[in-house]
Amino acid sequence: MKQQQSLIGSEKANNLANLSSQGRLNLQETMRNSEAREWLARYRKKALEEGRGEAQYWWQQTLENIAKRRGQAAADDLRQRMNTQKDKK
Repeated sequence: MKQQQSLIGSEKANNLANLSSQGRLNLQETMRNSEAREWLARYRKKALEEGRGEAQYWWQQTLENIAKRRGQAAADDLRQRMNTQKDKK
């Protein structure tokens, strides 16, 4: 079986546990911003396909589910990041 090349390069550790504290924080920040961009794209697609009202209802339900699973602070953070991403474009 052919081994795949690491995304972070051979000179760095392949294990997240070996990342520095700052490296983990940077990776976590990048992942959260990526998630916000992805949810924003899903919302826009839903709005185009089904209309803005249906998209807003869908998003409220989705945000409530996220709050139940991860907590209200995480849902609020996601909403804030989505607004920041939306304002960048």
